[in-house]
Amino acid sequence: MKIAILYGGESSEREISLKSGKCVYYALRKKYDVKLFDPAKNNFINSFLKFKPDFVFIALHGGIGENGSIQGFLETLKIPYSGSGVLTSALCLNKIICKEILIFNKIPTPPFVIIEKNRKIKLPFKFPVVVKPANLGSTIGVKIVKTEKELKKAVNEAFLLDNEVFIEKFIKGKEVTVGIIGNENIEILPVIEIRTKRDFYDYKAKYSPGESFHIIPPDLPEKTIKKIEKLAEKTYRVLKCSGFARMEIMIDNKYNPYVLEVNTIPGLTKLSLLPDAAKHKGLSFEQLCEKIINLGLKKWKKETKK
Repeated sequence: MKIAILYGGESSEREISLKSGKCVYYALRKKYDVKLFDPAKNNFINSFLKFKPDFVFIALHGGIGENGSIQGFLETLKIPYSGSGVLTSALCLNKIICKEILIFNKIPTPPFVIIEKNRKIKLPFKFPVVVKPANLGSTIGVKIVKTEKELKKAVNEAFLLDNEVFIEKFIKGKEVTVGIIGNENIEILPVIEIRTKRDFYDYKAKYSPGESFHIIPPDLPEKTIKKIEKLAEKTYRVLKCSGFARMEIMIDNKYNPYVLEVNTIPGLTKLSLLPDAAKHKGLSFEQLCEKIINLGLKKWKKETKK
């Protein structure tokens, strides 16, 4: 089987995507005819079509790789691919839309307010608050602010990165993440508690060795862990995720969980959370990648039979 791995791209997460793509390439090259393709390159479409892949493994983070655009491109070409489809990808990348769907389905998520550019900000909750661009991943542009002055600066900086910005109530407590693999039948990977030396799990904490620690199992009551798993599963199903995804969840001091966001193409680097969770369940990185491929093929066969 010929597998094209899409990596790089033009989003602000390009550097991480390049690492993810290379990790997937080295995991699959012994068993498959694999080739790396970067959509940011001028000759991308010609070289991609010339290769004639049987399957596409998407290792793009953010931008067109995660907002449904690449998925739609591949569906037009009738080429099966990894991960969630067009609609789910688009919904999950836009954190505002995603949160509105979560609220409609009674899935707890921190209260938030959408900000209009150059308009006065009225906060319905007290400081500290979290300023977030709506369409970026890897915590790019995310700031925890404690004063009115900090807020204005953080909002202006967020608008330089994205056209949509929102402010979220800060939840003090533990941050955990839950990886899920599967289509209709799902497999919940071990819950990971994330600890960092920094103020929060920001870009540097995520991608710099020694800046964060993965605690498996998390330092939480068993009852809370079960609650987190159920919440992650409900979120996965409500948003119609497929293949794999990773939920980011905050646990407050009273052990109440809040879904922050859903990553439909989580990092696949040596420091990434999903591969680490899979490893603790006995799945090697090679097995994880193969599982993602098989789930993509199953989904494609099922959908093309309609």
